[in-house]
Amino acid sequence: MRATMVAMAAVLCLLTIGCGQYGVQVPTVSGSVVFTSSPAYGSTAELRGEVDGLAPDAYSIYVCIYVYGWWTKPTWDEPATAIQPDGTWTCDITTGGADETATRIAAYVVPKGLTPPLMTGEAAMAPAYAHMAVASVEVTRPPYLRVIDFSGYQWGVKASAERVGPGPNFFSDSEENVWTDAEGLHLMITDNGAVWQCAEVVCTQSLGYGRYSFTIGTDVSQMNEWAVLGLFTWDDAEEANHREIDIECSRWGIQGDQNAQFVVQPFDTPGNRYRFDLPTGLVTTTHSFDWRSDGISFASIEGQPVGVGSAATGDTIEQWSYAGEDVPPPGNENPRINLWLYESTPPNDGQEIEVVVKQFRFEPPDE
Repeated sequence: MRATMVAMAAVLCLLTIGCGQYGVQVPTVSGSVVFTSSPAYGSTAELRGEVDGLAPDAYSIYVCIYVYGWWTKPTWDEPATAIQPDGTWTCDITTGGADETATRIAAYVVPKGLTPPLMTGEAAMAPAYAHMAVASVEVTRPPYLRVIDFSGYQWGVKASAERVGPGPNFFSDSEENVWTDAEGLHLMITDNGAVWQCAEVVCTQSLGYGRYSFTIGTDVSQMNEWAVLGLFTWDDAEEANHREIDIECSRWGIQGDQNAQFVVQPFDTPGNRYRFDLPTGLVTTTHSFDWRSDGISFASIEGQPVGVGSAATGDTIEQWSYAGEDVPPPGNENPRINLWLYESTPPNDGQEIEVVVKQFRFEPPDE
């Protein structure tokens, strides 16, 4: 096989199916399909592959990707991908939604005249694909190329070759934008000479109900008004407003505006957002939200907790409780921390921005 082939399927020698569940006959054949170019996570590049040992004009390729369920690609209207006379094929797998975040990609070689069912977000592949295909290939791709350890958890470092949300901005997983040391987790907005690059880390675990606590070791009250520090949960699934609960430090581009807020999404619903000011001169502050089924309690406090279950050491800066109808149920959300530019606007002073997060802590609800 060619050196460029990044994955190869085992040949499937299928038994003849009679007039059973699918009512089709698939002859026993010997052939294979491979991916010759599999896009990296977050990329919008096309998927490319090649079949071997099969007549190209007798088969089609059916591609499915997994984004919180299996989806037919490129589209439901045109689910089949043609095989070229030389055995190569190309499929666009980013035709909507969050396709570039797919963590699994599968391709099936199916005889012409047979059409497997459309995949529309199901948790498992339809059995018809295995019954109809004469060869298949699947790859799993990690959602992040770089993973770091911080506060006892693993965090994927976000990277993007194009502008993506929030902002939209370019995000970098380089050690110039995200790193850890004895101080904690460092996030930076940097200027690489061509574009401004932002930083985001995503915990690899979904934690559900409980108290999420973030200790900051930077006086963020003086941060440039176009910068945003986000301490939050997020689920890529659109249900329950992405299960997004936010603590955000930003003036949102308005000089002299208040510099912090607690939010339960959607933010523009009356009563779902509480704005306040973090005072200047506080280098260490702890910000938390306690997420329960009946409400969410937010707090910003001076200092840093000294032990499990303890509060921060200083005075309360601000607190707010929310018990509205938008309290989300748990799902596939992850805690996240990001530093980004509102409306993609560079700092008006031209200076790069750094924030240190000293600690993240999660405490599950009391039994």
